[in-house]
Order: sequence, then structure tokens, then C-alpha cells
Amino acid sequence: MAVKQQDLLRDMQNCFNHLKVEENKTETVSERHRNESINIGCTEFPDYSEEVRSVLKAGWLEKTPPNSGVIYQRRWVQLDSEYLRYFQSPKEVYSKRMISLRCVDKVVGVGDLKFELHSQNRTFLFRADKTEEINDWVCCLEKALSDNRNSIESRNLFFKRGSVDFSFEGYLELMSPRIKVYTIISRDKLYLFKNREEHFQGVGVTDIDMRMARVKDGGKRSFTLTTPYRTFSFLAESESEKQRWCDSLNECVSRSLSCDGVCESLWRVVSNQQCADCSALMPEWASINLCVLLCEKCAGVHRSLGQNVSKVRSLKLDERVWTDDLIRVFLQLGNAKANTFWGANIPPSESLCVNANDEHRLQHITAKYVHGKYRKYHTLYGQQEALDSALCKAVQSSDLLEILTLLHCGADIKCHTGIPDFPTPLSLAKRSGQSAQAELLTQNLNTAESFESVLKDVSIQSRRGYLFKPASSSRPITEHKNKADFARRWSCLEGGVFSYYKNDHSKKCGGMKTSDIICLSVNSPGKHVYEHTFELYTEEGRGYLFGADDANTVRNWSKAISMAMLPTALFDICGPCDRLGRLRCVEGSHGIGWFCLSGFKLHVLLENTVQTIDLRKLLSLSHSDSDGSMVLVWRGGTLHVLTDRRPHFVGWQTCIQQKSGAGDQPLSHQQLTELDVPVTIDRCLDHVTRYGLLSPGIYRKNGVNSHTTKLLERFHNDARSVSWSESDFSVDDVANTLKRFLREVKDGVLNGQDNAKSWLKAADLEDKTERIYYYQNLLSNLPIVNRATLKALTHHLLSVQHLSNENQMTKRNLGIVFGPTLFQTDGTDVKEPRVVEELIQNYCSIFNVSESELLRQLNLTTAALNKHKSERPSSKTTSSIICAVDLERIEEGSEVLVQVGANMTAVELVSEVLDHKGVKPANEDFWSCYEILEKEEMDRMLHYHEKVSPVYFSPGLQCHLLVKKNHYISNILKYLEMMEENVCKSGTLRVCEVKSERSKNYCSRYCELSGTTFRMHKELQNSPCEREWPVKELKVYNGYRSKLHSPTPWGITLAHDKQQWYLCCDNEDEFIEWTATFFSIQYDGDIWPSPLVMQSHNS
Repeated sequence: MAVKQQDLLRDMQNCFNHLKVEENKTETVSERHRNESINIGCTEFPDYSEEVRSVLKAGWLEKTPPNSGVIYQRRWVQLDSEYLRYFQSPKEVYSKRMISLRCVDKVVGVGDLKFELHSQNRTFLFRADKTEEINDWVCCLEKALSDNRNSIESRNLFFKRGSVDFSFEGYLELMSPRIKVYTIISRDKLYLFKNREEHFQGVGVTDIDMRMARVKDGGKRSFTLTTPYRTFSFLAESESEKQRWCDSLNECVSRSLSCDGVCESLWRVVSNQQCADCSALMPEWASINLCVLLCEKCAGVHRSLGQNVSKVRSLKLDERVWTDDLIRVFLQLGNAKANTFWGANIPPSESLCVNANDEHRLQHITAKYVHGKYRKYHTLYGQQEALDSALCKAVQSSDLLEILTLLHCGADIKCHTGIPDFPTPLSLAKRSGQSAQAELLTQNLNTAESFESVLKDVSIQSRRGYLFKPASSSRPITEHKNKADFARRWSCLEGGVFSYYKNDHSKKCGGMKTSDIICLSVNSPGKHVYEHTFELYTEEGRGYLFGADDANTVRNWSKAISMAMLPTALFDICGPCDRLGRLRCVEGSHGIGWFCLSGFKLHVLLENTVQTIDLRKLLSLSHSDSDGSMVLVWRGGTLHVLTDRRPHFVGWQTCIQQKSGAGDQPLSHQQLTELDVPVTIDRCLDHVTRYGLLSPGIYRKNGVNSHTTKLLERFHNDARSVSWSESDFSVDDVANTLKRFLREVKDGVLNGQDNAKSWLKAADLEDKTERIYYYQNLLSNLPIVNRATLKALTHHLLSVQHLSNENQMTKRNLGIVFGPTLFQTDGTDVKEPRVVEELIQNYCSIFNVSESELLRQLNLTTAALNKHKSERPSSKTTSSIICAVDLERIEEGSEVLVQVGANMTAVELVSEVLDHKGVKPANEDFWSCYEILEKEEMDRMLHYHEKVSPVYFSPGLQCHLLVKKNHYISNILKYLEMMEENVCKSGTLRVCEVKSERSKNYCSRYCELSGTTFRMHKELQNSPCEREWPVKELKVYNGYRSKLHSPTPWGITLAHDKQQWYLCCDNEDEFIEWTATFFSIQYDGDIWPSPLVMQSHNS
């Protein structure tokens, strides 16, 4: 029976896992199996399908996960003449795995739509949807293996011909994802392996084409490798090792792009193997401003048009022309992309063939490039200002085709960007780090013009002009200032010094070195009488306020000061910001870190590594009441910001708190999950999914209004910290809280009433296809958070509707409930429910979700819930959840899955776990349930009447439930019998309160435990009481953190709110006496259940 019940519980747990949105499931699987494959996702994707290798076969397959998993992972698989690679999606450039065909012994079809690749060391299993696909894959693989067998040598199973010359090899630490990889530079590529052994086994992770890469020194032991599709950050084992890697990689780039290899490099792009005009093979000439490769005949015609039209250069003869950046331009564009602009509208009758005569060739090329007869004109053609503005935007992106199109559709290459420091598109591209874009612009400048005046960037680190500054006073600069408080001052920033004067001819009034500035803060408009102001704080703790009449002046000054202050690594990333400076933090270099706050993103420079934290997605943000320090926990780690009594620190605390998400703001300003869904909505959806899918009338029934108000207030205060048990709030209370939040949140899910009207307008369209298309457009125009929220909510409503036979919530009923909620109206418009119904009905089409995958999830949910329902007792029971409880010790194999109801007590849980494992307690055995704080290395015995579900779901704690023998309880009960009625304890103990990482000293204190209060005195009992707490509000743990280096092993930890005190006893007897007294007062002497109670639970 126990085995059968445990199988049921496992089914239900799988069910709950599948109820998450599709992206969350993918992320969970990836996280669970991250040790098998490395996900190197692109930040930019190729915008044109340009194959650089000959692919024999490609398509979707499913592969089994590692560690004998059962969930197949869907991967895009490619087979070429050397490797079988699989990717996360067809768009990805970098594979998750690449298997050399030289390591594969055979390919075997194993039935059930599966085939296996067998090597000497491992077997790879793949599955397809159809038998025809399996046969096709097996056939292609067998042919590829046959072609490779003759060239296999025993020395190396990964590279072609069995051996290869390595320029450099060794281990590097990849920073994102954080993992150590074995790395090899070979020819013009960088290969990544999980380890050296896998290299010899013929299995790799991915390869990086060095022809389009740039190497940049990142500081201490780190460097970056930038490609058009993502930036790789690496950490070497030493500074000298890093230098060797950088030199080897730069040599590889130069070698792969050397003049002798320009033809070979450019021809590796398939479309570059044909002339852009007549399709002659292997062109050896190029027009470097039009970005096309040409045959010799077409190149002669281009040359006749003049340098002002086409600048023709040889791939083999003009050595100095072919810089690394120019080669990248031709690799990223290629003839195919270029011709989507130049030759987009060539009719077949006017196309140029290889054998065309000179006259026809001249007419065609003149029409194509001089008259623009065939080109695809930009949508902004004829609108000069719009073209210039679009060019300024494009040069900061990676879209070379857009730049080429704009330049040859009338955009002024020398237009003014509106940014004084970067007046031209060329200077703006250089400032944005877009070297290929800068090269394209350079080649399109008039050749008769001197480039120097255009290329010259104005130094941003110097600036002069008038600002307004209030006179020095005792009032803080953060207080509101009137216009009379400000005086006009001539200000100057140059040579690393910021100075201000009464006018531009007077003596200096004051100033500071930029190296002494520890904080720059740009205030929001309206804080002072001058609309736009910024603040400077120095090492000495002084603050300065400056203002201006317009935003551009403040923006330019703050930009100049920040560039003079910040390390280059941080400035290149953060750009304009709201607040920046230095703060004391445990993780920083020598205890100092650079911080830059820009919107909701906090960029932090620690030990030459920049971390970017979205403050809305923090897992927790805590402030110490005693010393004011902050602890930020996010998925990438933990950051301890130490307190600073200088005035700038309070501003940092306020800004970080505000930017971490607020409950009274629009959705994009809320605290968010990793999937960009507000935490409030995610928690409510998760709770209803767990407990309410089978509840009749869910969302139509109202919860208790006072409960809804209370829960909503808690979410508004700090959504991350909110948790509750089923006994605290009913499922209807939570459902009502969700509806109220959606109805009251600022601008709503649909982003304002104007946008909401567009959704209602779409509902009037008669044609269904047109309606769905309209909905898709409206969805794409929503902000990211609103879009993710609407998708998660619709997915949930679809799950509710799928079980409408149980809960009576049909699509129509859900539309009636959620129509007015989403549109934030009184519900009189009949089109509102119709929109919700259509979102549910057409979920897959509108949100671009796989229909088969969705159906599989819904069917699995239904089956698991129905199975659970059929096997429940017929009597009414409270809803329950699945908890993992360990028996005797926390280790692999000790976990027991237990169905825990909201009212299950510790003694009931102990009995359930022992029954699952078939353990029959002896008469002399005492078994208890413990809360184990893994990080703190402490445990707490749960009282036998204590409910376990609130403990299991404690927010912010990494805790486990553990059932084990209680070795102290018999001695505790004997001690309390001797004490009779007067239970009290006093004496001297060594006490430690951890206020900061550096404050861990034990001090002697006289402690008194009597009545209902615990008191600490500095000296004797009669001395003034230093601290006191109600005993019933304390949590009492056995043990304490090992980092405290306690003088004895017998310790008690007292936890109250967010503070902890550590009491050190001299011996075990003293420890038992103090523990017994605490327990007796907390539980009014009722510490252990009577034998009769124990017997009833065991039976």
C-alpha cells in the first residue's frame, strides 16, 4: 500500500511541475540537466539564413537527458560531413553538443522511432516523430560514417585526419554560464570541450569562428571574445596565462583574416562564391563601399563608373585594404544579403548571365547601382530627417544591411547626431564599439574628403559652462531648494578636476578632484525648483548640488563626470545612469565595489568582473536594523553592501529599495519572476493551480473580503516575502486577491485604456483569421512584462477551463469573470468577455505555443488529478501538497515523498514517514521531526502539535524537514520532572550576536529564563537588563554556524525576526537544562505526547 501511495504522490508531483508555463518547464529541465550540456545562447541571431558549412541533414529530434532521465529534450540537430551537432533552436549559432563522426562506430535503429549512435565510450539516443524520419537519419548517418572511415586515425577522434596542429590548448573558466571548459585553438576556430577526456573521446560542446571575433583584455585574469552573435567572457588561471591566451587568439584572428587567406575566408560564405552581378564562380574582386564580391569582368565595369560610385579592390593584390573589420563586413553581409537590397526587384528577363557581352553588362550594372532600378527602397525614402535619425540609431546596432540601405537611400553620412560629443554617425558607431559599422561608414565617405576632421571625437572628459549651485548651509542638499537658494556658477571639468567660479574670469570658489567623488546622483525632475539637478558626494562626506534649466545640460555634465570617475569596464556597459559611485561590499576588490544604477538594472564591478542585476528580480532584499547594511540575493549570487555613515549611502538604500519593485506601480515596476511575471500574480496562480483546479466555481465565488485585503496589503508591501499555508487563506481568498490585483494595478495588464479599446475593436472583426492576426499585433506591442503576464494568465485559465467538468468554469464563465477584471471596467461591455474567451480558445495561435505540447500537458494534468481524486477517501478532506522529507540523515536515497495536509502536525508526519519506510519504533526510541537550516548548520525540533506545512514553505530559508531519533528528549523530560512546577533557569553564558561579517566576538552575559521572558544582563542579575524577549516569540535551534568558531560544541541559537543570538554552554548537562527550560515555557510544559497519543498515531 505504501509503495502504491508513493507512486501516486510522484504522479501528482510531476503533474504540478507540468502546470507551470512552457518556458518555466524548459528552464527547469535545462537547470536539472545542466551538467550534461552547456547552453551557450546567442544575444543576437543571424538575420539571414547563410550556411557556412555544407549540411547534409537537419531537423528536430528528441534526445534523452543524462542520468537515465525519462523526459526527452527537443533539439535542432544538424549533420555535416564531420560532426553531428544539436542546438536549442534553429536560430542558434553555437551548439550544445557536437559529436565527431570519427568517434562513432555505428548507427543502430532500436525500434519505437529511435536510433542510437555507438562510440567506444558512450551511446547517444535520439527519437523522431515518424518512421520515415528515423530511416532517413540512419541512412544519412551511415553514408557519412562510410565516407569518414577511410580517414580515421587512432591519434585523435575529434579532428579531421585524426590529428591537427594546435596553436594553444588548456582550461579556461567560462563566465556565463559559469563553468570550466577545456579549450583548443586550431586553425581559424576556437573549440570548447567539457573536459580533456571528452576531447579524446571525440565529443565537444561548440566551435567559435575566429574570423568574425575580437579579443579584448578584461583586466585581472579575464578577457572577452566578441562575435556578431554573443560575447564570451573567460577567466584564466593567472595573469601570464591570460596574456598567452590573448596573444594566441589575436594571432588566430590575424591568421584567419590574413591577405593570403582573404579569398578562402570570404568564399566560406556560400553566396560569396558567386559574383553578385553575373553569378560567375569564385569572384576575386570586390566593391568595398557597395559590399559586393565581383568577377573580373564585372569589376572592370564597376571601375569604369568611378570611385565616387564603386571603389573596386582585389582580394589578392590590395593587401593593405583588407583589414579585419572590412573582412567582417563582407562575412556578415555577403552577396546574398547585399542583393536583397541592390537586386531585390530584378526581373528574370533583365538578369545578367556569365556570358553577357560588355554592353549588356554595363547597362545592367549602371541601372543596378547608379540609377537604383532594382533596389529595395527604404520605407523612409524621401524623408530626410527620418532617414538621418534612423542612420544614427542603426550605427549603434549590429544591423549592417540597414546601414547599407539607409546610406544608399539618401541618409546623410555626415548628418548631425544631436550629441555634441559624438556629432557624426561615424563617431557614434566608434563610441558604441561597433567597429564593423564604422568600417562600412568609412568606406562610403567621399574619397576626396579628408577623414580626420570627421573621425576626430571630442573628448568627453572635459567640459565648461554655467550651472546653478545653492550656497553652502547646514541644510542637507537633499532638502527641497527654492530658486533664491541657487546662484549661477561658471563650472569647469578638465585634467581630472571639477571646479566652479563666480564667473568665467573670477578666481575659483571651490572644486574637487574627480578621483575624490564617490557618488554621482541624477535627480528626478521636480525635486528642486530647478527641474533638472544632480548631486556629487566626496570622500570627506560633503555633498554638492548643481542644477540647470534643461535636461541636456545635466545629462552632458553627468556623462562627463561619470566618464572621468568610472573604470572603463563599467562605463562601456552602463552608459547613462541615475546613480553611480563606490560602495563598501564584502565581495568587492579590497572591500570596495563600483555600482551603477540605470533604471531597474544595477551594474556592479567586482574584481574586474561586471555583474548586471535586475533589481525587480531579486530573490530577497534585506536591510539590517542594527547597522543599516544591505544584502541582495539574486539568481547569480549574493551581494553584501556594508553600511556607510556618509550621506550618500542613504540615497543608495532608497534608490535600490524603490527600483526593486513596488506594489502600487504598473506591472513593469513590480517585483518580477525570472519569466517577467509579477511575483504577486505568479504566487496566486501557483496557489490556485495547486489547490483550486478542482474547486467548483473557482474565481466566481468570492473569498472573505478582509482576508483578501490583508493578503493584498502584504503583496503591496513586499511580494517576495509573502507566504501562507492553506489554513491561513482559502483558495477563494487567493483567487479573489488575484482578481483585485489585476483590476487595481496601474494601467492594467493591457497597458492603459487606449490600448484596451484596441483589443475591444479587434473583437468586432468578423473574420477569425483577421481577428487572431490583430490580437497577435496587439500582443507584440505590449511591454515585455505585460505580454508575459497575459500569457501566463491565459495559460492558467486554459488549465481551469480544461477541467470545467469538475469546477464548472467554462470558457464563457471565465470570460464573464475576467473580462471586466482585465479591462478594469464595470463589465457592461459584452465584448470584454468575448476577448477573454478568444484568448483562451486561440491560445496556441496568439501566443505561438506548440499545440501538441499544450495538449500533452493538459491531459497529464487531468489524468493525475483524476487518479488522485479516485483514490482519496470519500469523506471530505482538506487539500494537500507533496513534500519531500528526509529520514535519519539528508543524503541521496533518504528522501520520502509525503502527502501533507494543511493541518498535518509533526507527530502525524513522523508516523507517516516511518510507515512509508516500514520502520517500527522500539519502546525506548523517541522520534521527532526537525527543521534543518542547511546554510546555518542548525536544527530545531518541531513541537508534536506544530503544523509542518508553514515550516516547509518558510520564505527565504533553505530548510529541510528531517525525521530522526531524538537523543536528548529523555534527559529533558527527566530534568523537568525534577524541577516540578517552578521551571526557571539562570546563569552566565557566552553570547554572540552577529552584526556584520567582522563582528563575531563572544561576550559573557548573565542570562535569566523565568516566567515567560528571557533576559540578558551585562553583569549580575540586579544589574540593568540589556535585552529581553518573550520566550514564545523566539525560535530555539540546536547548534550554531561553524563560521562563529564557538569555544564549545554545545550551543543554542535564538532567532527573533531577522536577528540571531548564539548562546554557548560549557557542557552537555548545561545545554540540556537550558533547552528543557526553553521548551517547557514555550509549550506550557506539554513537550512530548502521551503514550496513548503516540499509540493512536502509530496505529
